[in-house]
Amino acid sequence: MADRGTVVWAPDPFETDGGNPRPWLVVSGERMPYPDEESIAVAFTTQSHHAGSFAVPSEAWVRGEPGQQSYVLPWTVATLKDGIHVVGRQGSVTDEFTEQVTAATISYLDNPEAVDPA
Repeated sequence: MADRGTVVWAPDPFETDGGNPRPWLVVSGERMPYPDEESIAVAFTTQSHHAGSFAVPSEAWVRGEPGQQSYVLPWTVATLKDGIHVVGRQGSVTDEFTEQVTAATISYLDNPEAVDPA
């Protein structure tokens, strides 16, 4: 599967027919149960009106920078299977940018009001 920080093309969850893929940033690493087969990724968009989105600056691109400004939506999460969902690769972004996005994604999962089941 794609390494952490890789931008891949996979199905667009916002389209009903699923025929037009969109870019996704891989945020998972080797700790996944099946790291060679699937990964956790967050969606890219070209829309800047989403509060909490991350603009991807030019200096964050290692390779594959698109021709227009992109943003990452850290709350739009998917598990992508390499042989089923991933249809191509855009490029990659820096470890630092990937870590910022990953921290934001994790923050949505942190629920301080959760009751301890113990």
